[in-house]
Amino acid sequence: MTLPLADVTWIHGVADCTHSTDPLIQVHQYDADTFVLRVSKCFSYEGNFIYLLFGDNKAIMLDTGGPPNPVTPFNHGKTLPVRQTVDAIVAQRKLGGGGDVDLIVAHTHSHNDHAAWDGEFSGRPRTAVVPTALAGVKSFFGLPNWSDGEATLDLGNRRLTVFPIPGHEAAHIAVYDPRNKWLLTGDTLYPGLLTIADWNAYRASAARLAQFADQHEISAVLGAHVEMKNVPQQLYPIGTTFQPQEHVLPLTAAHIQELHKACVAMAGNPHQDVHDDFIIDDPQ
Repeated sequence: MTLPLADVTWIHGVADCTHSTDPLIQVHQYDADTFVLRVSKCFSYEGNFIYLLFGDNKAIMLDTGGPPNPVTPFNHGKTLPVRQTVDAIVAQRKLGGGGDVDLIVAHTHSHNDHAAWDGEFSGRPRTAVVPTALAGVKSFFGLPNWSDGEATLDLGNRRLTVFPIPGHEAAHIAVYDPRNKWLLTGDTLYPGLLTIADWNAYRASAARLAQFADQHEISAVLGAHVEMKNVPQQLYPIGTTFQPQEHVLPLTAAHIQELHKACVAMAGNPHQDVHDDFIIDDPQ
């Protein structure tokens, strides 16, 4: 029986990172074909969550993690072992009877904390690294009419739905996994400070997410970070490396509707809007 993601204890940094014994990457195996990785906040305060989904003949990895925090004794000279971690997962699955797979290294969006370690996968056999620029994202997934439409990515008996949700960043995508009924929303919606580069695009994307949630069963909305505390409306400051009272990772379909309604209410007057489980930042 799989452990619900809301019950997982994630590494969340320590008060003194020079004495951290956390791994640089925590691996949580949700099921035989689904892995969630969490980057140490002592290594990168972004504390990214990375999703690795396997089908019969392909796997997709969403994001490669962020750069190290300013040099400290903890991370001085270290490389985030993201490729080694993924290679170990692939090897473990093969020992368990899983076949060889082609790996797709993709991104929820192009910001550096989601693509800093792409180079680790350069030259890896049977691996395609999706470009971070919008043209490359549109071409790879088959989304010519950006920001409308959706595409299907077949991993082999696991068909994902990919669709555009720009606003936080121009090439941002959402990914829906019907097997686990997960909707992966990157930095567009997660328990934290939702920063916005293009308000009109973001508001349209919130509406697109709400429409999708109305039409599909969603067991969890999974973003790329956790920045909220487990106390309503309380945010850890950006740059925090120790979050002992973290909000749980999963949000729900109800949070998608809450975000959409908030964007509609603000319309042409966007401003910071504080909710229990996320904060919409002032887009100016």
